[in-house]
Amino acid sequence: MSDKSSGCSGFNFLEQPALPAPRLTEAQAAELLVRRYGSRGEVTSLGSQQDCNFLVSEGGDPVAVLKIANPAFTEAELAAQDAAAELIARSCPELRVATPLPADDTEPAPNVRLLPFLAGGTLNDRGYLPPAVVAAMGELAGRVSRALAGFGHPGLDRILQWDLRYGNEVVTELIAHVPRQRDQILAAAGEAWSAIARLADELPRQAVHLDLTDANTVAGPDGLPDGVIDFGDLSETWAVSELAITLSSVLGHAGNGPASILPGV
Repeated sequence: MSDKSSGCSGFNFLEQPALPAPRLTEAQAAELLVRRYGSRGEVTSLGSQQDCNFLVSEGGDPVAVLKIANPAFTEAELAAQDAAAELIARSCPELRVATPLPADDTEPAPNVRLLPFLAGGTLNDRGYLPPAVVAAMGELAGRVSRALAGFGHPGLDRILQWDLRYGNEVVTELIAHVPRQRDQILAAAGEAWSAIARLADELPRQAVHLDLTDANTVAGPDGLPDGVIDFGDLSETWAVSELAITLSSVLGHAGNGPASILPGV
């Protein structure tokens, strides 16, 4: 492990690369929803990589998402995510931001949150992303970055696999999962890191959402993204990471190539 990853007060992927999501049945989630929020909505399990999420519907219409955070994350990390979401909502009223809804009970449970459902659908459900959508994705990333520029919180001290500062180490950690492409991937990652390393310490750092991808941006009535969800990867890292990660998600859509990201820059 590198020296730069030592002394982290929050979650550290390099020390705990396996992160199984918490398990909760729909019946248990429905009971939790009633107890904490006084709601008897219909509960449907959603897929999640590291948390446990449930869609809450009323009369067949989605109204909220019940999110149970992974116990590996500290209370400070979760508090930072909520504070950042609320800051962006205040700073960017033109954006729709999923900020936590108040609970009815007084029982402390920082890992349980009820978030408003943002209508419109995420961009990862689409095929080709036209230039106007890519440009709007870049603009949204810029607005979020500006809003978070002065944000500080103890919960930002964490090391995630999505943090570009640790990209080369993460590739090394996970390379066993792609044995056939091992040499090619390691060579490409090493070459990329050698180009970045000499500038790494000079790159500005700040709080970033770190996952403003097609999966976490929601389209408005005009089809352009105006909604932001899932602050689970919030960290302090290179400021440029926000835009880089946003635009990298464009490349996974059919018909979008390297030049397709240019409208978002």
